[in-house]
Amino acid sequence: MLDRRQFLKLGGAAAFATLFGGCEKTRKQIIPFVLPPENQVLGEALWYASACGQCPAGCGVVVRVSEGRAKKIEGNPLHPVNRGRLCARGQAALQALYHQERLSGPMKASGPRGSGNWQPVSWEEALSLLMTRLKNVRAEAPASLLMLTEPMRGHEGLVAGRFMKAFGSPHRVAWDPFGRDALLAACEAVHGVRDLPEYDIANARYLLSFSGDFLETWVSPVHYAEAYGRMRGSRETVRGKFLHFGPRLSMTAASADRYLQIAPGTEGVVALGISHVAIRDGLTPPAAAAGNLMAAGLSAYSPEAVEKRTGVRASDLARAAKEFFGNQPGLAIGGTACGSGAAGVFNHAAVELLNALSGSAGLPGGVSFPDRSRAYARYGAERSLLAPPPESGYAAVRDAAGKMRKGTFRMAILAGSSNPAFTLPPAMKFAEALSNVPFAVAFASFLDETSSLADLVLPVPTPMETWGDDIAPVGHGGAVTLRQPVVEPFRDARSMADVLLAAAAELGGESARALPWKSMRDCIEKNYDGPGERLEKALRDGGVFPSDAAPLRAMRKGAVLPPKAPREAAGAVDPGKYPLALHLYPSTALYDGRGANLPWLQELPDPLTTAMWRNWVELNPKTAERMGLADGDGVTIASPHGKITAHVAFNPGLAPDVAAMPTGQGHSRYGRAAVGRGENPFSLLPEAPEGGASGLALQAGRVALEKTALPTRLVRFAHPEGQWKLSNLM
Repeated sequence: MLDRRQFLKLGGAAAFATLFGGCEKTRKQIIPFVLPPENQVLGEALWYASACGQCPAGCGVVVRVSEGRAKKIEGNPLHPVNRGRLCARGQAALQALYHQERLSGPMKASGPRGSGNWQPVSWEEALSLLMTRLKNVRAEAPASLLMLTEPMRGHEGLVAGRFMKAFGSPHRVAWDPFGRDALLAACEAVHGVRDLPEYDIANARYLLSFSGDFLETWVSPVHYAEAYGRMRGSRETVRGKFLHFGPRLSMTAASADRYLQIAPGTEGVVALGISHVAIRDGLTPPAAAAGNLMAAGLSAYSPEAVEKRTGVRASDLARAAKEFFGNQPGLAIGGTACGSGAAGVFNHAAVELLNALSGSAGLPGGVSFPDRSRAYARYGAERSLLAPPPESGYAAVRDAAGKMRKGTFRMAILAGSSNPAFTLPPAMKFAEALSNVPFAVAFASFLDETSSLADLVLPVPTPMETWGDDIAPVGHGGAVTLRQPVVEPFRDARSMADVLLAAAAELGGESARALPWKSMRDCIEKNYDGPGERLEKALRDGGVFPSDAAPLRAMRKGAVLPPKAPREAAGAVDPGKYPLALHLYPSTALYDGRGANLPWLQELPDPLTTAMWRNWVELNPKTAERMGLADGDGVTIASPHGKITAHVAFNPGLAPDVAAMPTGQGHSRYGRAAVGRGENPFSLLPEAPEGGASGLALQAGRVALEKTALPTRLVRFAHPEGQWKLSNLM
């Protein structure tokens, strides 16, 4: 018999089901009392450890689940990368999980590709169509299969890599708009190791930043922010000092003890100027072996010469050198802007030269290269499939687009959040190139610019509904994060790895032998010693976290000068026609645009301008005054490669004659929260990076601004001159 309280609970649930009867799986709101589903106890909260997946940082999370619903996400305190912290993008994963615009089932294009006309189909029909295409391609031209995804790590990457190899196609391309190509090349040139360095910020006494954005979006911001907090406050007698060089006052720059403004693209020149002073004045330790650097070309970077090229006073350079080398261990870090453009490798290598000269390389508080992939040592050469290098893949995706236009590919598999149709320069004409591929299938949770170009879209679960594992780019020393479903799938979705495993089994032969697992869960269980106490503990902790430090890879002894910066190309952009230097940077909320469909992130104010819900261009007030522009004005931003509109936002800490913009807005497809929020800043970039750059030239272009009347206005959380304004409080 039901008492009054139980009757009201059931009555409320029934009313909810009647009101929203058309919603997916609404019946699960009614929880039976006699035999309740597993882990659905009224009033009891359970916590599940898993991996975040909202960006490439690889943080660990714990999710509070009550009555079968995920209610809150926090950082996993046991995870070595983020140590219990989590950024806003990670917490917004709840909105992605329960987003009303998530794909609820497979869809087949019912009109011209990209028209937006779709026909819902069953999984049986969708998989039948997929397998028919795969079998035909394998029988006639297996090398004509293209797989274009975001960088994949862990066993998901192993499944994708083995699938393509067994299928007979070498065309597996991973695209990351903010890949660290220049940093990898610089570390290889200076330290002899082509890998992401581990910066031990927590134990450093002095930190030099060159356009660093490690507190915002660079590599692993939560990890570095936590380490920065320990550097500043965890030692009773030591408070590390932080000096930032860059053209823009960012959130990272605003956290520094001192911010020194420099001309865009001159980070490497400043770093070499500091090295010049250190060697000239005998500040470097004997172990640095720096005696031949002056004769090798460092003599050209005297403080006076550097001042003329960068705007940094010679006295400030001398002071920075004295403080940095007098307070070891010290670290020098370059950021996104430092590595973007033709001089990216030069800039990063010049910064890494400071680390080599400091004498703290390989020591606590310095830079090192741990063997992060030791957890996958049993895979031998296949380790690269589980822990791939963090390159952008821009050269490979350009090559793939060219082959698409030539008709090389008969089928394309598209997946991931990097959304190439949105993040690649329009001059590459990715959509037009893809139209030459007879059949394209996209694995996606939402319809974005890329998945909308497919013939078949297969919905995938969010990271909180899937099995998998991950190895973060930095901050863990060989730890592996395990991903497990924290709730039942909210939509009728299947992971790409599960579909590929099923496809391999049906294809048979080499494909079936290469991928012997029945599902991704089966893959994880068998590769982590099967169901049992060890796996249960790993799932409870959130991963496999070794107690000992990972072995360090050997670094080059001594110091070498960085490769020379490329000269400005002939016929470069006329500064008279395009007077402002372009400075694009990843949005702290939207990143490369993958977070634009989440209202929580659209509503998140920018830390410096407090702007939200649309894009803007930052200008120094003096530059804007000279151009006749006021804060909030609409402008047209034109480069030799594209044209967009935005609103002006003043940033007094921005270098003169610079136009800075965050990426992420400007979607034409991606849901109501993303569409109509401005135009895409990636449209301003050239197709071919200049001067040998291997990735997007986010800081290498020039633009012109023209005042334009816009139907919108810039939405801000606070008045740009401060919240004390009476008009802002009314």
